[in-house]
Amino acid sequence: MLVHFLLLGWFAVCAYQDLTRLRVSNLLTLGGALIAAAFLLIEGHTLTGHPPQAALVATFLALLLSVPGYLLGKLGAADVKALVALGIASEPMLLLYVLALASLISLVLMLSSKLLIDSDRLPVNSKSKLARMLPSSRKSFPFIFSIFAGLLAYSALFP
Repeated sequence: MLVHFLLLGWFAVCAYQDLTRLRVSNLLTLGGALIAAAFLLIEGHTLTGHPPQAALVATFLALLLSVPGYLLGKLGAADVKALVALGIASEPMLLLYVLALASLISLVLMLSSKLLIDSDRLPVNSKSKLARMLPSSRKSFPFIFSIFAGLLAYSALFP
């Protein structure tokens, strides 16, 4: 249980950086992956208590599902590294559920951000902050926040 809180805490810090700086440092993403891998090697199971084979499959799925998005410019490199770290730390079903929830959360956030920007009810400075987060041809959406929200939702739905 403590390990789940550590995983959520790590993703919370990554999400905060993603929202505020629109970047996540390699120290956090690669550091998280290295800690998860070291834990797996030392303890013989993932942070979520699954065997190494589950981590291997989850890591492969993370790469398979995120690298095309990165190559198309829809995901950032930090998003890929964070999903790989989640794969190393967990198992395939958790990764797939979190990714599905994160995708739905991203869709809702993008649509609601667009609606709020177009509305006359928000102050101009709030609109400019929201506009920074919308995806464009130059940058991707801060997806790590959505991964964190998906992981939080997953933890609430499947304790």
